[in-house]
Amino acid sequence: MPSGADDGVTRIALDVHDVDQLFSSFDPSPFHEFSLNSTAAQYIASEAWYAPRRNRFVIALGLRGEAADRRAVAKLRTVLRVHFKRAATTEAQNLRKLIRTGLISLAIGLVVLACCTALSRLVDEAPIRDGWREGIRDGISVFGWVANWRPAQILFYDWWPVRRSRNLYRRLATAEVIAAKPVRRPGETDEGAALDTMPIEATEP
Repeated sequence: MPSGADDGVTRIALDVHDVDQLFSSFDPSPFHEFSLNSTAAQYIASEAWYAPRRNRFVIALGLRGEAADRRAVAKLRTVLRVHFKRAATTEAQNLRKLIRTGLISLAIGLVVLACCTALSRLVDEAPIRDGWREGIRDGISVFGWVANWRPAQILFYDWWPVRRSRNLYRRLATAEVIAAKPVRRPGETDEGAALDTMPIEATEP
């Protein structure tokens, strides 16, 4: 569940020893920019995943149990926007590729199905023993339908999680970052902040 949710707002709390814990020191892109490390990005996205889809996101940043300073907030805001805009662009590209693959696969599958249907009719007219004829005809028919299994999976099921991820990243790219002292949940000790064990440097997978 998200760290906190009010009417129309989902609050995600981050409490770290140093703001640089949230950033990756290795960026293979030609642009010399910081990016969120994989641990921080996964944590934020997982906290946001189950939030109501109309909610806006607020990232509450704390440092060592106290509200973060303005420099840390401004740095996180910039990096967060760049990271999730890039992630949304990647997911949009993945969605287009997936739909294109599904349509091409569907066209191939329909051609295979048409050929199998025609072939099964030829088998019906062939001078083959009845038992063999039915087995060959059914096998050809099953093969034709199986050829359409993959495009059906893509066009009915596979595309919408990618689309949801794209939309989530677009929303996270516009998230507001504020300085806030972390609010402890019932039963939570001072030693167990959510990201306290994150390494100072982490590379992207």
